[in-house]
Amino acid sequence: MQETILYWIEDIPVELATALLAMLPITELRASLPVAITVFGLDPLTALIYSLIGNAVPLLFIFWLLPPLLRYTEKNSVTFHKIMEKYFSYLRSKHEKRYQVYGRIILFFLVAIPLPGTGVWTASLLAVLFGVKPRYAIGAILSGMGLAGLIVLSITQGLISSVSLGL
Repeated sequence: MQETILYWIEDIPVELATALLAMLPITELRASLPVAITVFGLDPLTALIYSLIGNAVPLLFIFWLLPPLLRYTEKNSVTFHKIMEKYFSYLRSKHEKRYQVYGRIILFFLVAIPLPGTGVWTASLLAVLFGVKPRYAIGAILSGMGLAGLIVLSITQGLISSVSLGL
């Protein structure tokens, strides 16, 4: 997989490549930051900045484009509308009260904890689906993203230091 990713981005500037890796839902900054430092040779601060910028881009697109897209498809596709209504009804009945009360905190930690399946993409989608107001959700998600970036940077730097020490 690493070879495939590097093949696609080998002809673009490393800063842009870092941001592009951070935009992808699979890699986000959990992969873009270590790759930027270890493979692209960026200094940690530059790598962090470009990873954060790239990771923030999907958040904006999801909040601006997903709600109108959902409304459009619900109006124009009966099958899609039935599937989405059934799924959203299930999610809302199970989680909506907690999400409305604790939504910002949940979004923050969903992004801040750098585990697979968590991150800006997941938190943004959940915020839109549960109707968390963008002014609250975006701040929580960006704050969580900043903390996640610092955590991933610390882990990356710690691993680099331990390898260079021969541990």
